[in-house]
Amino acid sequence: RRMSFVFRQLDKQALVAEFDCGQAPLNSYLKQYASQDVRRNVARVFICCPSEQSERVAGYYTLSASNVQCADLPENLAKKLPRYPIPVALMGRLGVDTRFQGQGLGGVLLIDAIKKLQKAQDFLAVAGLMVDAKDESAVRFYLHFGFVRLGTSMRLFLPTPPLSFPA
Repeated sequence: RRMSFVFRQLDKQALVAEFDCGQAPLNSYLKQYASQDVRRNVARVFICCPSEQSERVAGYYTLSASNVQCADLPENLAKKLPRYPIPVALMGRLGVDTRFQGQGLGGVLLIDAIKKLQKAQDFLAVAGLMVDAKDESAVRFYLHFGFVRLGTSMRLFLPTPPLSFPA
């Protein structure tokens, strides 16, 4: 039976103390810093919980505003953009609890982030979604979803589709 999930912003009901994705920095961020970042307005933290256990955190990701230098983008993207820093959304973290890994939840979280970014495009212009992968396995994950690697770094970028003006 396929499990269903509920997505929401991090709140006090979320059982963050039980979260373990196997990556200490991602675990400690959620447990110690995420709620502070939300209060300080420097990040939005979105959690995914099993429908029948809506307090247990199965996965999470963060979104915040950032920018990227045009020169750091691949030439085919850079040539279409102005030469000043380009506004982007940054998905600073993405983690899936070990009990839920291997079920495609990382991809579901990423797609949820992209959908939120598409909705935000009505109010805030960003040229794409940027991520800083933690390791080569994460790089492969993002490449699978169409991200492009920026040089030889662990930074990847997914351009937003160009908007067309209404007729």
